[in-house]
Amino acid sequence: MAASKAHTNPVTVGILGAGYISDYHFRALRLLPHLEVRAVCDLNSRLAQQFAQAKGIQNVYSDFDKMLSSEQLDVVHILTPPHIHFTNATQAIEAGVDALIEKPLCHKVSYCQQLRKHSQAAGRAIAVSNNFLYFPVYEKLVSDLRSGRLGQIDQIDIVWNKELGQLKGGPFGAWMLQSPKNILFEVAPHSFVHLIHLLGQPDEISVDVHDKLELPRGLEFYRRWEIRGWKNNTSIRLRFSFIDGYPEHYIHVRGTNAVARVDFENNTYICQEHTPYLLDIDRYANVVASARDSVLQASGTLASFVLSKMGLSKNSGPFPYSIARTIESFYNSRGGILDERIDPAISEAAVALAEWIAREADLPISYQMVSTANQFANTPTPKSTVLVIGGTGFIGQALVRRLRQEGYGVRVLARNPNSCPSELHNLGVEFAKGDFADVNAVEAALDGVRYVYHLARGNGKTWSDYLETDVKPTRQVAELCLKHGIEKLFYASSIAIYYAGKNTSTITENTEPHQGIMRVAPYARSKAENERSLLELHHKQDLPVTIFRPGVVLGRGGSPYHWGIAAWPYSSVCSLYGDGNNPLPIVLVDDVADAMVRAIEVPGIEGKSYNLTSTPCITANEYLDEFERQASIKLRRVPTSPRSSYIESLLKWAIKSIGRDPHAAFPSYADCEGRSFAAKFDSSKAEHELGWTPVQDRETIIREGIQIPVAEFFQ
Repeated sequence: MAASKAHTNPVTVGILGAGYISDYHFRALRLLPHLEVRAVCDLNSRLAQQFAQAKGIQNVYSDFDKMLSSEQLDVVHILTPPHIHFTNATQAIEAGVDALIEKPLCHKVSYCQQLRKHSQAAGRAIAVSNNFLYFPVYEKLVSDLRSGRLGQIDQIDIVWNKELGQLKGGPFGAWMLQSPKNILFEVAPHSFVHLIHLLGQPDEISVDVHDKLELPRGLEFYRRWEIRGWKNNTSIRLRFSFIDGYPEHYIHVRGTNAVARVDFENNTYICQEHTPYLLDIDRYANVVASARDSVLQASGTLASFVLSKMGLSKNSGPFPYSIARTIESFYNSRGGILDERIDPAISEAAVALAEWIAREADLPISYQMVSTANQFANTPTPKSTVLVIGGTGFIGQALVRRLRQEGYGVRVLARNPNSCPSELHNLGVEFAKGDFADVNAVEAALDGVRYVYHLARGNGKTWSDYLETDVKPTRQVAELCLKHGIEKLFYASSIAIYYAGKNTSTITENTEPHQGIMRVAPYARSKAENERSLLELHHKQDLPVTIFRPGVVLGRGGSPYHWGIAAWPYSSVCSLYGDGNNPLPIVLVDDVADAMVRAIEVPGIEGKSYNLTSTPCITANEYLDEFERQASIKLRRVPTSPRSSYIESLLKWAIKSIGRDPHAAFPSYADCEGRSFAAKFDSSKAEHELGWTPVQDRETIIREGIQIPVAEFFQ
């Protein structure tokens, strides 16, 4: 096999799939000697380009067969959704390439069996990356169980309680959401493979499924699963909860000699067993020993994290470390016998268990489209004259709704129209498939359009990320608008560009972006740069652009965990900007949409910008008081002074600087102090020139901006 190549001929690797897990694989590959990542492939060519540029990968493809035929690869990492693993792995094997496949092996046992036979016949190595099997704390459990230290095993509990973010924000076109059973083949294999590895296949099981959630397009998802079973005399329980809450991921094993617990979230392993002492002393000794072990292990995890940020350790955390060891194991053994934890057999057994559980759950195999009331069903849909880029977002949906109410024909540019919220479909909206960074897709979507709303935004962590994903595409959109003679272009910026601390006067549209904030906040900097670029095109080429800067936007469809109110490191903890007692520049989302739609009919506003805020009447603490009342919960509030925030930022900067992080920016006190919104905003220009009258009644803002979103969120 290719593993026998001399070191003068490095192992050449391709990556298929540029999603979030690809970063972990790439970082692990960089740690291995005599290896070269030569190419990356993803159907989303922009995503593949971004990944390749960030990682210094030379070749980019959007067609897997083309990558296999064009590159002389030894190995490919298959990081695609489970339902195409069989096809992808078959392509690799037939091309004479080994494959490391992100769990599971396939989504059907029959496919797993075919793939194993095919790889053996072709003499190719295939393996599966099960991300939690190489945690050192888990290895301690395995060692104690197999050595007999735990005694005869009475019970095994495996718990996965973690919020599934896609349930709230999508993408709803993801494979795991297309059928209620798909989660058993996407997330649950993490736990299934643990059970198989520790105990083997159960003898019997029963399944309870609860908490049905209705998603767009008639999709259904069940957020709570409980599987009970037996293996000989060992009781088995697996629990999954995908709701928001304190995260838990652990394995608890009770034996006749000892009790052991692996906590993957906290990276700890505790084993409790009797001492030679009397009962009360025995209990004391166990509590003290457990506390000591927890503190030592937690300290080690924290130290590894800090040292990795300082560039003094390659171990950046238990999860990436486990993936790195998984990948190292594959490359060390792909020419011979694979470790049992990456062998396809264990993954096939986990898939067999998933199929068994799916049968016992007796849920629909696939979703059925559910028709909902269409308020425009009896109204002919007008020709699309308005293009909304970013129409599936929070403000975007409100804008589309208002445009349709005013009788405009609307086209929405969306990456996957099938995953768009059902409300948009029911509004009689036309969809154009594409991304706003795709010039060809945007140009095609402009056909017949007179007005364009650009509400989309890029993403990333660094300024270079935003340059590529936001600034450059926005310029391209503007140039296409000029080319096609668009009558009006409306751009959604943000009040994030301003310094809003106590040391400033009233903020108007003439207030300049603060350079200290621009230096440390790439999102705000991208907004300011986009404004500059668009206005430059207005002055030089008469681009008919108008800019809106919404404040803290609240309303139906929005998350109550709003970062304009406070920082939310966790859903139960809010870090206030200052003492939380300054009235905030809140505006309701429907009022923002109203201002944007009014602008279509207002002449002479090209080249102008408008702040969109209502009269401040609610503080962060008052917002949180109402949040708590409506949700019947208690939030932990942490007042954070600008000084303490700045000191914390300095410490983070120092650690990153020691680690030679090229993106480490020296903190800005203005950024820390300006988040308090001590300054006042003046939106009178929008009121006078657009005829805009935002809701100012405090009770209405509380009802529409807090009570309804909280009720929707926790429903």
